[in-house]
Amino acid sequence: MLRLALTPRWLAFLALVLVLATCFVGLSAWQADRAQHKNDVVSAQDVDTPRPFTETLDAQVMMPGYLSDQRVTLTGEYLPDAQVLVADRIEDGRTGFWVVTMFVPEGARLGEEAQLAPADGEEAAGGTDAGAAPEAGAAGPKPIAVPVVRGWVPDAASAADAPAPAGVQEMTARLGPVEGAEPTGDLPEGQVHSVSTAQLVNLFDVYSYSGILFPEDVAAVVASPENTPLEPVVLEKDTGGGLDLQSAIYALEWIFFAGFALYIWFQLLRDAYHRQEAERGGGAPQEYVVVKRAGERDMRAPAAVGTASGADAAGAGGATHAEAAGGGTAAEPAAGAQPADMDHGAQGAPR
Repeated sequence: MLRLALTPRWLAFLALVLVLATCFVGLSAWQADRAQHKNDVVSAQDVDTPRPFTETLDAQVMMPGYLSDQRVTLTGEYLPDAQVLVADRIEDGRTGFWVVTMFVPEGARLGEEAQLAPADGEEAAGGTDAGAAPEAGAAGPKPIAVPVVRGWVPDAASAADAPAPAGVQEMTARLGPVEGAEPTGDLPEGQVHSVSTAQLVNLFDVYSYSGILFPEDVAAVVASPENTPLEPVVLEKDTGGGLDLQSAIYALEWIFFAGFALYIWFQLLRDAYHRQEAERGGGAPQEYVVVKRAGERDMRAPAAVGTASGADAAGAGGATHAEAAGGGTAAEPAAGAQPADMDHGAQGAPR
C-alpha cells in the first residue's frame, strides 16, 4: 500500500488534504483566540482610572461588555420625579429595595446607531418617517438620563426620607450593565423587579443608556448625608473575563475536521489498494475445500489425492455395474465369479 501511496496521483491528493487540514487547524487557532479575547480585553482595560461618562458611552446604544465596572465621572442634575424602587434586593443578608433615580448628565448625546420613535403626540414633519431617529447627538424633545442606584433601604417608606439632592451634582461612579425587563403586575405603583432601561424610558418619557451608575460618594446621592436611611450599594469589580464557550467549541470542531480529512484520504487509499490486488489475482480469491476419506489420518499430496479419487471413482462405477447385473450389493461377488486373490493364486500355481 505504501508503493501506491507514493504514486504521483495519491501524493497530489495527499498534498490537497494537507492544505485543507492546515486551513482547518488555522481556523481552530483563530476560534481559540476568540475564546480568550474576552479575558484579554478585560485585563487590558484599566477600569479603575476614571473616564468622562459622556465620552465613554452614548445614549440609546448597546454598552460594550468591556465597559462593565469602568469608573466614570459626570456632572448633572437628578430628575426627582423619575424614581423607582427595585424590590427584593439583598444587602448583607437583608431583603429590601434599591432606590433608583434618573440623572441627566451634562453633554449627553445620542449614539449614531440609536433607533428612536417620536415623542407621544408628535407628528413627523416634512415627510420624515415616523420611526426615523433624530440626528446623532441631538436630544430631541426628551431629556437624556441615566439610572443611578442611590442606595439601599430596608422598606419602601424609608425611601421618602432620602430625597435626591437638588441642583447640579458631581459624582464618580462605576458603570454596570442594565438588567432584563420583568413584569410588575404584582408590585405597587412605583416599584419594579429590575433596573431595565426598556421599562424606565416608558415610565418617565426619557432617552436613556444601556448602563447603570453606582456612585462612590454619598454626598452625590442624598440631600442630607448625616441622617439618611440610605446604605450605599457597591458594584464589585469583575476580576475575570471568562471564556467564550461557543468559540471554544468551534475550535474543537475545526480540529476534528482536520483529522477527518486525513482519515478520508487513508480510507480511499486502502480501498484503491484492495481493488488493485483483486485485479492482479484475476478476480476474487478462490476458496478450496479438501475432503478427507474416512479413516485417513494424514492429508494426501495433491497428485495422490487426484489418483486416489480416480481409482475410487472407477471402483465405485464397477461396483455399481456389478450390483446392477447381479442384483446383489457391491460387497457380494456376482454368481460364478471368483475372488481376485483366488485368480491370482490359480495363475501362480504350477500345472
